Amino acid sequence: MIDIKKEQWKSLLHHEESLVIFVHTPFCATCQLAERMLAILEESDQAQFFYRMNASFFPEFMKENKIQSVPALLLVKDGLVVDQLYAFESVTKLHAVLEGWKQKQSI
Repeated sequence: MIDIKKEQWKSLLHHEESLVIFVHTPFCATCQLAERMLAILEESDQAQFFYRMNASFFPEFMKENKIQSVPALLLVKDGLVVDQLYAFESVTKLHAVLEGWKQKQSI
């Protein structure tokens, strides 16, 4: 996972491709479990990677995009959240969601 720093945030917002961002807070146990699931997906598919955002450092983004809770997985295109996932039920479900997001982006 690639940590998002405040300095690079504005340039990421104007990234040409869609970004998959994992939103967490450091002391959230559910976030830690979700992060392990995402790590499995990254290991199984070297082309798949995630950006990691500490929600505590980006309160404006959280408010503007009405992020309801952490952990959250966001599909961001042109600085806008176009899809989100809050229930990290299993690696299999995450894989299916990500495949659906990839298909949406290729349309």
